[in-house]
Amino acid sequence: MDFESILEQWEKGEKYKSRGKPAASRASLQPESPADLPEDWLDSYLPDAQVLAVKENEVKQPVSGGTSIWRKREVQDVLDLHGLTGKEAISAMDKFILSMRRRGLRKGLIIHGKGLHSPEGSILAPIVRSYLEKSVEAGEFGRAARKDGGSGATWFLLRQRSR
Repeated sequence: MDFESILEQWEKGEKYKSRGKPAASRASLQPESPADLPEDWLDSYLPDAQVLAVKENEVKQPVSGGTSIWRKREVQDVLDLHGLTGKEAISAMDKFILSMRRRGLRKGLIIHGKGLHSPEGSILAPIVRSYLEKSVEAGEFGRAARKDGGSGATWFLLRQRSR
């Protein structure tokens, strides 16, 4: 079926409307069921070469713009490491991540401090970052937003596990 025959059918349908004939007369123009359509009816409506060329050259962007949607979401749980030694901090992070995993949470925040009260700067910050880099549980991570502690805290996302 080409465009002209479709247009013809549509115009006939409009004439029926304007004459006030019942819908049953208009329905006779349409196939009664999908079984009445020829099997190759869709082949009559293929896109032209220009449309296909544009589609092939389109650059498809991911829905999230290439970044995880979880980066924009609020933190779901917080661990404060103030006052802990390096070994205590690692043990606390192990327990924290395990706890988050059990509760089905994805985004966490670890507060390690800025090191303002320590002569050599933050001691826990490099430990936290090193831990997250090596962890098989943690995926993305980064410096927290200012409202969450800025350079004194690190957010992270737990990796999704296939079930």
